[in-house]
Amino acid sequence: MIRQGVLCFVVVTALGCSAPIQHGLEEGAANEMLTSLERAGISARKSRDDDGAFTVRVARADVVGAIEHLRTQGLPRGKRLGLGDVYKQPSLIPTQTEERARYAEALAGDVSRTLENVDGVALARVHLVLPELDALSADGKPRVAAQAAVLLKTRPGQPVPISEADVQKLVAASVPGLLPAAVSVVVAPAVAAPAGRQSGLVALGPLRMTADSRNLLLAGAAALFALLAALAVLVLVLARRVAAAQARREPGP
Repeated sequence: MIRQGVLCFVVVTALGCSAPIQHGLEEGAANEMLTSLERAGISARKSRDDDGAFTVRVARADVVGAIEHLRTQGLPRGKRLGLGDVYKQPSLIPTQTEERARYAEALAGDVSRTLENVDGVALARVHLVLPELDALSADGKPRVAAQAAVLLKTRPGQPVPISEADVQKLVAASVPGLLPAAVSVVVAPAVAAPAGRQSGLVALGPLRMTADSRNLLLAGAAALFALLAALAVLVLVLARRVAAAQARREPGP
């Protein structure tokens, strides 16, 4: 009984000392954040919300460090709208300008997602200028040529995972009429999080936490155990006194 009470105290205390750092996540994004935080030595857990989305929580003392770390890693990744997402619910009477804008957004979203799948790329932004055809042009050249601008943020401390030429080829192959030379690429490393105290994760029963959190929970568990032991001794003493009082009241033979 005492052991179960101590375990409940440890679990409740661990949950109560945590704070959410991101909510409304898909499970894949939550898992990616958990993996990154665990590798950085920050204990984290996920929980499912009532609406089916997920929330990532860390210890209150690790909130600032966790947010800084996730920012440098470009996590959670923003949702990229592809062709299937943008054209899922078409407008009633779309104009030509609206259709071009939606098509450019969907195409840029697909290319961004592809670039973010490259190991070492924390964030990718793609801006597209689609070619505008000139019906009166005799040579068939577009009035505005296709162009693209790409911004890549790489994870700090890692080499550039993809060359500029490969980025140009990938983007040009994804956009009709776009030449690799018309793709501008900027690669910048993400700012590293400030160095903080390095405390590895330690195990305490089914939980994993920092050493400071473990010491706090053990101290609280010891205090709870001492309190329960004192209550048990008090109950035993009272029971003996009641039994002695009843024995004195009983008449002799």
